[in-house]
Amino acid sequence: MDYPRLVADYARYHTTPGNRRMHAIGVPLIVFAIVKWSQVGSVFPLAALVLPVYFVWDRRLGWLIGGYLAGCAAIGVFLPMWTAHAAFIIGWAVQLYGHSAYEKNSPALMDNALHLLIGPAFVAEKLAGLRR
Repeated sequence: MDYPRLVADYARYHTTPGNRRMHAIGVPLIVFAIVKWSQVGSVFPLAALVLPVYFVWDRRLGWLIGGYLAGCAAIGVFLPMWTAHAAFIIGWAVQLYGHSAYEKNSPALMDNALHLLIGPAFVAEKLAGLRR
């Protein structure tokens, strides 16, 4: 499936401002946790291996996600592992709350596992002002 279609499908599950705000908090926390967990040694996060997918979808998006992953890796080096565990739990709790309280639906990834990659892209573009 092409990127615009995937984003449109993801957007159908995230229509309310409250749920989108919850995702703007939760998704970056989850991505941070995955980067921290996947850091080899003290620097390179294996999570960066997904970057080619983002670049294929959209070059600008690839740079945006790459920059965020690099920032998470740089900060993650100095933080203890428990911060990744806490970020992951809090991130998912905030997102599930958003779906429950505002959207009244289940998370998009329940219907399409690719939404695990689309979520960070969707949120990154929103936060960077590239998407309305």
